[in-house]
Formats: sequence, structure tokens, C-alpha cells
Amino acid sequence: MKPAIPPLTVALLTYNRLHYLEQSIAAVLGQSYEDFELLVLDNNSSDGTAQFILSLQDPRIRYVRNSRKVSTVEFNCLSAYHLALGHRVIVTHDDDVMERDMLERQMLFMDSHPDVRMVWTRVSDIDQDGHALIDSSAVMGQERIFAPGEYIGSFLKERLWPMPSGLMLERSALPKSYSVHRCLGTTAARKKTLDAAGIEDVLLPARINRRHAIGYLEQPLLRRRIHTKQFSHVASLSRPGVALYQGLKRIAKRTPGLQIEALHFDACTARFEIQEAITTQAGRAISKGVLNKVGKAAASLQRNMEQAPDAFLVGLPVFLLAQYLSLAEPACQLHTLSAAGHASASHKLLGWTRSAIEHPTSSILASLEARRIIIFGSAFIAALLILEAEKSNSQVVACIDSNLNRQGKQMLGVPIQPLAWMSEQVGPDDVVIISSEGDHEHYIEAIIRQHLRTQARIVSWKELAESA
Repeated sequence: MKPAIPPLTVALLTYNRLHYLEQSIAAVLGQSYEDFELLVLDNNSSDGTAQFILSLQDPRIRYVRNSRKVSTVEFNCLSAYHLALGHRVIVTHDDDVMERDMLERQMLFMDSHPDVRMVWTRVSDIDQDGHALIDSSAVMGQERIFAPGEYIGSFLKERLWPMPSGLMLERSALPKSYSVHRCLGTTAARKKTLDAAGIEDVLLPARINRRHAIGYLEQPLLRRRIHTKQFSHVASLSRPGVALYQGLKRIAKRTPGLQIEALHFDACTARFEIQEAITTQAGRAISKGVLNKVGKAAASLQRNMEQAPDAFLVGLPVFLLAQYLSLAEPACQLHTLSAAGHASASHKLLGWTRSAIEHPTSSILASLEARRIIIFGSAFIAALLILEAEKSNSQVVACIDSNLNRQGKQMLGVPIQPLAWMSEQVGPDDVVIISSEGDHEHYIEAIIRQHLRTQARIVSWKELAESA
């Protein structure tokens, strides 16, 4: 007798987080929408996870324990789509917690919009103990539908990055390329996976959006847990960005109406290639090859500014870097540019670039003169801040990065340290600058506070750029 096919499969990925798993499973089983199977995919945990799952007396639960030979996050995620019985599937994680009506709202949204094949939800952030990091109770529950191709184009401005744990899709809409065999390859294939870490969060919705409408619920229906174990990784800082925008360009070229975005995607790709080059410069002296690369990229941005202003906005870090290195003429049309519709980082970068051109001897770090600066992060903005500090008599003593491959190295003469370094080395008069371009400073500050023993000042580069 064949088992009944449920409308929905909730696939929960877990590995050695029993202390979080108990709460996440309770949240799933306590959903107001009840007609689903809970597929628990265990990546060979050794902390009692199996015993806990098998002790649960709920017929909706199906438990799969992976062999050690295939225990990878990517394999676990991809296998969820193929092992699921439900017509719809959501792949969530053991450290995230669903609000009680999350599944009900998503199922209702998709039932009400039959043309929508995927929907994801906004998230709220909690710390490692489950406490809210910011009050999200006032967020209105608006709904958005992206017509075919629309999400691909809008991502260039909005950077609306779906959180995988809150993403529900029609299993029939899953692209054929999402096979578990792709993550069972050679060492070279696994290295390639690291160089593309995280980009499937965007490429999957983009691929589905080629032919189908997709939706977004702005109400925070998932609690994303922020804890330090999430922040240790070995993936490249920049190569995933190159792979992401090259992938989006390939998708866009096959999507009617998006061919004209080529310059925009090329600017994004060049930006991450420059980031790779500049952030791997150990000493302050920059090689001739990197200088040539920066100069050519900046010239291309300026040459196409009138035709592709959005591409120029994407490439602002490259253009600002070229100004610091005296590799580009000031852009006379800069005052006519508008960052309307772009993410907040683009607005702040535009103001920073205008200030650097109009007042070349001033610095957004002037208010921190003679203070020791620690930069949280070692990507593009961090490199710009190091160069900016040279104008303000400020001392950048370290960049903090959770990337294991970055720790112990240098960027432009500044040592890159692990998070634990801050607990002993950051004093009350020091300043920690958050260099992230995303709008998640609140949870980054929470991570930093977990590693400080003093009440050092923590400030975002965006605040400094805005107040300069």
C-alpha cells in the first residue's frame, strides 16, 4: 500500500545541534497548519540526535541518517528535494525557529496565487539563547509577487536574498540540474563548491523565476538564530560573488527582456574580481598587475556611466578605490547619479565617493583620529577603510574575519585575526567598525559583543560615511 502523499514536506537538516534541534522541531510540530510530513535529515550526528528523533511519537516524522561518506551540507539539502513526498517542500535548519503560523501563511499564499511556484518569508534574528536581537513586531505583513524574470532584474538593486529556511517551493518547479550527484564528485568538485558557497540561495529562485512567478512575505515568520558556530568557514570571500553574477548573467541571457542587463552583471563580476585582488594583497604596496586591473575596471565603469548608471553604482567600491590610488579621473557626472531603488549600502557609498572627490584630504574617519580601529570583516569595504585611515591619523590594528583561510594573513599590511582575538586585545577606547554592506548590523554587533570584555564603541561604516 502506497503512503498518502502530503501537500507539504518540511525537511529539517541537522548535525550535532541537539540543544537547538529540540526547539526547532517543537516549532514545526506545533504549526497551525498540520498536514505535512517532517523529514529529518541527519548528517551523521554523534550527540544523541538519533535517539531523540526516534523517541518522538508523531506519525508525521520520517528520519534519514546519512552515511559518513556523503555527510555534507550540500548533499543533505539536495537530497531533501528528492526524498520529499510532498507536492511542496521547505528545507529548514536545526537552529532556526518557525513562528506558529508560518506554514499556514505560505500555503495559503501559494493556494491563492496558483501561478506562484515559490515563496519565501522575511526573518527576524535571535541570539544563541533565543532572545530577539531587534524588535520586529511593528513590521507590516506585505506581500510581493515577482513576475517571470522580475526577481532576477530586481536583485541587482535590492539584493533581496532569500533565507533558505523560510523558502517553500513546488517540487515540480525544481530545475533538473539540482541532482544529488553534483555533490558526490572529486576533491576538485568539492573545492569548486566552496568557491560558490551560498550562491544557490539566490540562483535557485532566479532559475525558477525564469519561467514562473515567485512570492515574498515581508512579515517575519522565521526566527534565524545567530551564533558563533555559523561564522567559521573556509570559502573564498570573493569567488562566490564572481560565480553568482556570472550565473545570474547566464540566466538573464535566457530570460526575455533581461538581455540589456549584461553591463550590470559584468560590473558586479568585475567588482568581486577586484575584491579578490585587493583583499589578498598582503603588504601595503600594491602590485602593478592589480593596479592595472583596478584602472581598467574603473575606466570601463566611467565610460558606460551614462548608458548604465546602475552598473556604475554597483561598481562604486572599484571607482572609489581607483580614486584613492590615483588611477581614475573624478567622475564629472557623479552629482547627477541617484541611488533610488538601490540598497542602503549604495546610497552610503555614493555619498562617500562624492565626499572623496570633492574633499580629497578629508576623511570619514576624522572623528576617530588617534583612536585604535578594528575592522570587523576583511572584504572590499574593509580595504577602503584601511586606505581611508591613512588620511585621518587613525591606526587600523586588525581586521576580524571568521574565515579560517583568512586568519593569520595580512591585507594591505593589516593583520587578519579570528573573533577570539577581540576578547583580549580590544580595549574600552578602541573602535570596532562593521564593514558589512548588508543591512544586518544589529546581529553583527551582537556577535561582536559576545567576544568583547569591554564596552568598546561599535559603529557601522555607513554611519561614518553619512555623518562625514
